[in-house]
Amino acid sequence: MHIQSNKQAIQQSSQPRGFSIFFLTEMWERYGFYVIQTLLVFFLTDQLHLDDEKSYIMVGSFTALSYINCIFGGIVADKLIGSSRGVFLGGILLTVGYTFLGYKQYSLDIALAIIATGNGLLKPNISSLLGMLYNNEAKKENGYTIYYVGLYFGAISGSFIGGYLQKHFGWTFAFMSAAVGGLLSILIFTGGVLKYKLVDKRHNKVTFKNYLLTLASIISLIWMSYLVLHSNALGLIYFILVGLFCLLYLLCCIIRHHGIQRNRLIAFLILILLSVFYWGVYFQQFFSLSLCISRVCDLSVSASIFPAIESLGIILFGPVVTKVWSYFQSRGSSILIPARFGIGFLFNALGFIVMCAGLKYASLAYNYMSQIIIIISYLLISIGELSLSPTSLSMVTTLVPKRFVSAMMGIVLLSIGFGGKLAGILAQDAKVAENNSLHIIQINYMRAFLNYFMISIVALIVVLTLRKYLNTLIKV
Repeated sequence: MHIQSNKQAIQQSSQPRGFSIFFLTEMWERYGFYVIQTLLVFFLTDQLHLDDEKSYIMVGSFTALSYINCIFGGIVADKLIGSSRGVFLGGILLTVGYTFLGYKQYSLDIALAIIATGNGLLKPNISSLLGMLYNNEAKKENGYTIYYVGLYFGAISGSFIGGYLQKHFGWTFAFMSAAVGGLLSILIFTGGVLKYKLVDKRHNKVTFKNYLLTLASIISLIWMSYLVLHSNALGLIYFILVGLFCLLYLLCCIIRHHGIQRNRLIAFLILILLSVFYWGVYFQQFFSLSLCISRVCDLSVSASIFPAIESLGIILFGPVVTKVWSYFQSRGSSILIPARFGIGFLFNALGFIVMCAGLKYASLAYNYMSQIIIIISYLLISIGELSLSPTSLSMVTTLVPKRFVSAMMGIVLLSIGFGGKLAGILAQDAKVAENNSLHIIQINYMRAFLNYFMISIVALIVVLTLRKYLNTLIKV
């Protein structure tokens, strides 16, 4: 009896065949993306000598496009070529974009546009393929968390290695290492598809017309992304139009469905809208928080390395968070999706209030801020991410009808993109002039971080207020 129960426990905790291919592919994709994400704001301010405001706008637009393009990548997969081909094409574009960025003669806007388009194809489709491996919902929740933890090995490597290469060998070496990451993701995924037959069965046969439409869609996305990166005014118009389109799409899906499916889609819409504010605060670690660290701390290493602490927190706390979810689930009192969202907002708030306290103490002492404060802040933010982000991914295949999975996964990632653009807007509160004293800089950042704290707290209150209603919608 004891042996049989152990076998059942092993079967429940094990993951489907081919699972490792997904997080290994995403791990190397994350490596490349984190090289760019952590270095871009410093490249713009230190290498191109842009001021804080223009740098935040550029990084915000790039971050937004990298995720907003996921809705179109999901639609291309759903309608034309399938998720597995979408992942492959996305990896190719990422490799090409990083290579272009590594050579200074190519336009920065063009390189970033290609990268954002590649990310839009790869990211929603690999997450959708992963969800298709599961029949058990509890197993799927744990699988997404393990997947999320695994890919952050790539994020840590991207932050550390990218920063090291930039400091000792220059920008070209750092950006070309991202291209190597993109190439490895293609090779791993292709090998996994052949070995485990990891294909999207919805599109076993693809016509020549579908390939032509896919090519036209990719060219259009690159062109539009370039225009958005080149013009802030056009970018704002574009993001508003995309947001309205996706909102109408979701509302149409809600109207077309009834009963349980409609209720779950309503809950999905509410949670997606709330998550935008989470990501708007979260992404400050690549915006105002990165520049703050470089200016208010006495550093012996590159400031671009510090986001790796948050990634390390994902790996360290990931198994703990998974065990917490499993502990409550085994006792019949699972922590449901709305509660997990609330925990995400709470730890985001705690991360920034710790930064405020550290800046306040340093400003009173007219001294540099302790790096211990940064470590604590990033670790708190990582716990919040572990609570909210894997949950937002897994809830797609839980709350959404199967035929809309790729498109809705794109909408989840689109909400992250809008959070990235919101982060660029919020970061304007933290801009500082070059001639400001250390004390003034610390005060300015403290005020901005206090605003981020308040945004997170207000969102937490909204989630707590709606929790019972959302639980009713989800469980009906």
